Amino acid sequence: MSISSKVACLVTTLAIAIPTLAVAAPAPIFPEKHFQLTNEFREGNNECLVANSNGTSASMVECKNHLGQWWKATPAGNGYFKLTTQASQSKKECLESGVNGADVRNKVGSYMYSCKDESGQLWKATPAKTPAGEGYFKLTSQFREKANECLEGNAKGGAHNGVAFMDSCQDEAGGQFWKIKTINSK
Repeated sequence: MSISSKVACLVTTLAIAIPTLAVAAPAPIFPEKHFQLTNEFREGNNECLVANSNGTSASMVECKNHLGQWWKATPAGNGYFKLTTQASQSKKECLESGVNGADVRNKVGSYMYSCKDESGQLWKATPAKTPAGEGYFKLTSQFREKANECLEGNAKGGAHNGVAFMDSCQDEAGGQFWKIKTINSK
């Protein structure tokens, strides 16, 4: 038997002996319907992320049946998506990540802005385990991803008065661990 025949025989044997593993695609983090966003830090206070109109900062407030709290994630390709609220959808406004630092001092943080194909409006969710359990994820924008910054929701009476902002991703920052709350619609 020639060397090429032996190699072909070995390859055939390996192909038969090694079963094909079926790899399931990861389940989408976001539901198709609208949802509310809370985080580990503020969910005990029943607070959700709200954003209403162009230029308005996203912030943490009491979870209510409010269209500015009804979020929708729309796939944008390559694992990214755009975030809109029911209140901002007809105006075609998306959540913009903003930048770390100066914007937060001016209480701008992350805000609603006209939807465009910009890296600050392309979001990625990464599952995260927390001391509180599973079901949490971190949000980063394509714009702030290389700087390793995540969206953080703050306490209404805190240093930034509840404004959501981009900050260094941290393993123990409960304001960066987001969770979906389903909306009970009729």
